Amino acid sequence: MPNKTKVGLIHLGKKQASSEYLAQQLDVLGYQTVDYDAEKFTVTDTSVNEFIINLDDSDFDLESLIHELERHGAKIIFNDTKVANDLVGWNKNRWLRHLLHKLNPRHDLFPKVVDMKMRQEINLKQFGIHQVWILAASIGGPEAILRFLGEFSGDEPLLFIIVQHMDSEFVGMMEKQLQKNPKITVKIAASGVIIKAGEALLVPVDEDIMIQSDGSITVKDYNPLRAATPCIDDVCADLISQLKKVNMAVFSGMAKDGVVGATNVFENGGTIITQTAASSVVSSISDEVRRLNMSQFDGKPEEMAHYITEKLELKIGD
Repeated sequence: MPNKTKVGLIHLGKKQASSEYLAQQLDVLGYQTVDYDAEKFTVTDTSVNEFIINLDDSDFDLESLIHELERHGAKIIFNDTKVANDLVGWNKNRWLRHLLHKLNPRHDLFPKVVDMKMRQEINLKQFGIHQVWILAASIGGPEAILRFLGEFSGDEPLLFIIVQHMDSEFVGMMEKQLQKNPKITVKIAASGVIIKAGEALLVPVDEDIMIQSDGSITVKDYNPLRAATPCIDDVCADLISQLKKVNMAVFSGMAKDGVVGATNVFENGGTIITQTAASSVVSSISDEVRRLNMSQFDGKPEEMAHYITEKLELKIGD
């Protein structure tokens, strides 16, 4: 068995939770970690050539430590524990991937999709899901989606996929805001999350998602040419390629992204509903969908939710 690559973990002060988690992940990947106290640090093991410095907010003389490492030709990577300790879900995965990629480029920033038969139709009813609804939004979307989700009981056989245009630093904030609805659980669509009826998955910014045949979410690299993050058009295309049919609710937003996605949903036999212009902060996306005569219902967020539950009852009763 080949010798494991050693990685030095240098701790400024008390060992932090994020550095302990990092050590566990490195062990899983076949690395051997060596802990060092920054106050007593000297390079004694010449087989350790890569070091991760776990930063804190102390007044430690970091310059002398870096000089010592550079003198030995070591690779230096920084981990800001003050930030990393508070990361959860997708953001924690993203932080880990970036550190691993810095350690060795063979660790891809985006994990590979394992199941190469993704384009086979997935039977959602085995997971208790009768309908999938893509909730597409941009400016003014969070408030509208929160009002919309608040009208459901959580017992409906529905899966919601939320595609909200935003920057990466707002993903966690968006998740917390949408969790204020009383019944529908909102989760970031991180790798390994299992789809469930009565829940909503928030599509991350720097990844696209796929649904595995076992109901688990996996992530893949996104289209670098996309104009918006996350991309509504891309999410629609990916889900249509896997599922027999998806539906779409278009909320407040100012962008062109989403119109092509809505067209694909409509032409594939899905239902499209839109938030009224009067109840939207900006109505660019829904205006275009209405102009193309693809909206089968137009209403306020609460009315959109009622439309879905009423139509769902009729379909199940048929």
